[in-house]
Amino acid sequence: MNEFLDYIKQNKLIVIVLSILILGVGGYWWTNKTPAVKNDIKTEIKTSPKAPKKTTSMPKNKLVAVDIQGAVKKPGVYQVKENSLVQTAIQLAGGLADNADTKQINQAKRVSDQMQVYVPVVGSTSAVSTSASTKGEKVNINNAKAEDFKDVTGIGPKKAEKIIAFREKNGNFKSLHDLTKVSGIGEKSLDSLKDQLTV
Repeated sequence: MNEFLDYIKQNKLIVIVLSILILGVGGYWWTNKTPAVKNDIKTEIKTSPKAPKKTTSMPKNKLVAVDIQGAVKKPGVYQVKENSLVQTAIQLAGGLADNADTKQINQAKRVSDQMQVYVPVVGSTSAVSTSASTKGEKVNINNAKAEDFKDVTGIGPKKAEKIIAFREKNGNFKSLHDLTKVSGIGEKSLDSLKDQLTV
């Protein structure tokens, strides 16, 4: 024992260094021995809430005006749902007349606002009124095409186009006198046309 103490006294520096090392290692071991605290905090990734999809509100059951003329039981202007079939509009007009020529019309076509549907009679060559000279009938200015005016005295191709353009923009003519609103047709012109035209 005395020898050990003598050794320590002689080697104080070595003992001090060893003591520091032991303390250091022990301290390191002690601090790492403590159990690691589990991080139970759950990190939530917040996502911005999705904006609700905007539903484009379509007008429900929008009505359009359709003029049904020709070989139907009740000709006239009727209101139908937008994009309805021509067949539906004809049914509102009382259905087809017995002499209707269904081969010349497309009943599966969709209607549009201010559209005119003319149902021809069996034997007619056009879905609109024929010109005055061919059948001895008056030309209907509300459904005639440009070529139907070709035999009407006083109306050339340009005036025919003006009449049709006016009709498409403003709707059907209510009377023959409304033709005076078309550029190039005055009261005098109307007097010569009234026997050849009708509404």
